This record gives sequence, structure tokens and C-alpha cells, in this order.
Amino acid sequence: MRYSIPYGKSKLTFEAPEERVIFTGEMRAIPKLNDIEASLIQAIDNPIGAQPLRMLAKDKKNIVFLIEDGTRDTPLSIMMPVITDYLNRHGVPDCAMSFLTAPGTHRVMTDEEIIEKLGPDMVRRFTIRQHDANIASDMKDLGTVSTGDYTIPVHVNKYALEADLLIGLGNIVPHSDAGFSGGAKILQPGVCDFVTTSATHAAAGFCPDIPLGMVEGNPCRRGIEEVAKKANLAFIINVVKNYNNEVAGIFAGDFLSAHREGVKLARESFKVSLPKLADIVIVSSSPADLDYWQAEKGVTSAYFAVKEGGIIIFVSPCFEGLAHNHPRFREWLSLPLEETLKRLRQASPEDTEVDIISTVLAVCNSRVRNRARIFSVSEGLLPEDIEAMQYTPFPNIEAALSEAFAQIPQATIGILPKGGISLPILES
Repeated sequence: MRYSIPYGKSKLTFEAPEERVIFTGEMRAIPKLNDIEASLIQAIDNPIGAQPLRMLAKDKKNIVFLIEDGTRDTPLSIMMPVITDYLNRHGVPDCAMSFLTAPGTHRVMTDEEIIEKLGPDMVRRFTIRQHDANIASDMKDLGTVSTGDYTIPVHVNKYALEADLLIGLGNIVPHSDAGFSGGAKILQPGVCDFVTTSATHAAAGFCPDIPLGMVEGNPCRRGIEEVAKKANLAFIINVVKNYNNEVAGIFAGDFLSAHREGVKLARESFKVSLPKLADIVIVSSSPADLDYWQAEKGVTSAYFAVKEGGIIIFVSPCFEGLAHNHPRFREWLSLPLEETLKRLRQASPEDTEVDIISTVLAVCNSRVRNRARIFSVSEGLLPEDIEAMQYTPFPNIEAALSEAFAQIPQATIGILPKGGISLPILES
């Protein structure tokens, strides 16, 4: 039978024996919101765990919106005109509102990307600043917070801290370190430096397993939220989408309470029920296609769907290669798990030369690699990248699947077409 999976904005098709395919990555059909604008007004006027946004914004002179970069797909060009016009109607002028991009340690956005993200009218009306984790003079030291017995230095962009009302926007999907994205994650790592982000990510590396879908009891998520509390993140507006990339819910209010309500819907929206684990899992990293830093989410979801000793066929264009702002990522990816964990325990987040954030992603990759062999189909990864990752490259899915059958002749197959947002759950 012929199957297809996303590959960037196109699709790759392949043949597979239908009787061998035990799951195809279906997610529950969560209905979309019929009227996003009306639902958004309802959410910000009746928030979870907070006063209505119009009341919080009263008499404020410096409202700052934290917005994601191009690696996320919250429909800000639809949402922000509604939010800013709502505030206008309640007495807040445009001059009292501005935007700060929150890319974490990713590269800064291009002008074209900002226009695409917000729309030309928002760009014309409002001041937009870009967070760059490399600019030390933009950061302010707020001391430390703790997650368990682990101490996290808190360095936050001064423009966020100068706000008299700080609002974060984002979407909620499964995440391999924070459990789920959204909530306080727009602030940390969004507008923090490499030191703070290294420390919170290190907490995820110390988990006994990959904390995908885990929010409570997750030291990384707790660290993120302690940093946000320290920085006075006052209000969030998060969306949850369905499998078709349509907005299915909007959650606004306190960054803890509103986020947890959103997680309930996200867990249902992105869950992939597995009757059993597969010998071979074919996974597309979609919609996380920009680079391997994002696309590794597909490998992580496949980890929870493949049998021990099985094979993962990882499919992703990785348009921008391995990663930005992480020159040691390839080195960390090449190391075995125990060596990476040993170095992680010895490293200080203050030592930015170590690049702890890369270490944690490498820990995740090593855990997957220890469970299953990984074949790759990607035009964006260099041969030296693939060698360091210890993947086996193939020109197409058919060639990779043929070799997988040669190694496991009676193999069952699982398909995860949206591996970048999937939350595989073994039902039996």
C-alpha cells in the first residue's frame, strides 16, 4: 500500500505492506474553534487564575508582548490585531504597547519573518525589539532560583523586566524537555541568556528518561516556571491546535493555571494511541523542519513508539542544517550517553563554552540511539553531521525501509507523520 508523510511543505510517498503496518499516527479529531476572534476575547476577558486583561492593563504605560520566532506557529497575525484593538477600546494607546521577540538561543528573526509572524500592520504600528541571547548588555541578573537541589542563575532581557505588564503568547504541544511547550516557556528560554537556559535544560538531562509530555514532577518545567515567577510574567495567551493545525482552544490568564488547563486539551489533541510498539517506526519531524535542533522532536516521539532493538527511519529536510548558535552540538552528539551525562554533571551553566544546552539535546539523542538504530532521510544534514549523530543515511524512504526489512525480516511498521508534535501512548 502507498503511504505519505510530510517533508517540509511537500510530501514523500513510499510503499509498505499494509498487513505489517500497526499504526499510522492518527490523532483524535479535536474540533476547531468556529470563531477565533470571539474565542480570544472570551479568553482574555474571562481568564484562568487572573483578572481580565482589560483590568490588568488599566493605566499601564509599558505593556510588552513576548512573541515566538519562526520555529513555532501560533497564529499571531490573527491574534495580535484582536488583542491590541481590545486594549485600545479599553483605553490603552498603541504607544503603551510593544513587542519583544522570544527566540531563546535560536538566531534572531529576519525582517521578512517578523512581518510574516505579526503581519505588516502590527509592524507598522508598534515598536518591535529582538532578543539576542548573545548580547550580555541586554541581560539583567536577578539572582538565582532552585529546582530541587539544583540552582539556576536568572539572567533575563532587560526590556522584558522594564514592562509594567508582561504578557507571553505561544502554543502548547508536547516537548521533550519541558513536557509541553507554552506557558512560562515564552520567558525561559524565550528571553533569557545561554547561562539560564543551560541550567534549566540541564535539569531535564538529569531526568531518568526523556520527559516528553511530563509537566508535574519535571525539574526542567519547574525551573522554567521559577524563572518566570522571578521575572514577573503576568499573563499568558496560549493556543492549542488540532492535528490539522487549526486552533482548537485558547487559554489565557495565570502562566501556571492557564497553562495546565491548556495541557489537558493538548494531551488529548496530540496523543497517538499505540496498540503495541513497532519494530520499525517511520517518523517525519513535521512541523519541526527548520533544522535538526527542532527536528530532533521527531526522533524523540519515535523513541516512545519503537521496540527495543528496533529501527527508526527519521525523515526531515532540516533546511538550515544542524543548529544555529551551538557550535559544539555536533561534538556532543558524537559521544555515548554515559560520557555525555558525566560531562553534564561536571559542567557549570556559567561556562558558556561548554554549551550545556547542546549537551541536553545530545543526551536525548543518545537515549533514542541506545534503544533503536536510526536511519535518516534528509537533504539538509551534512555527512559529518550524520556521522556524529551515528545515523545511517539513505536517499529515500524506500531504500531505508528495504534495509530495515533486511535486518528485521518480519518487522511490524509504525508511522508518525507529525512526529514533531506527537505524543505516543502505549495503550496495552
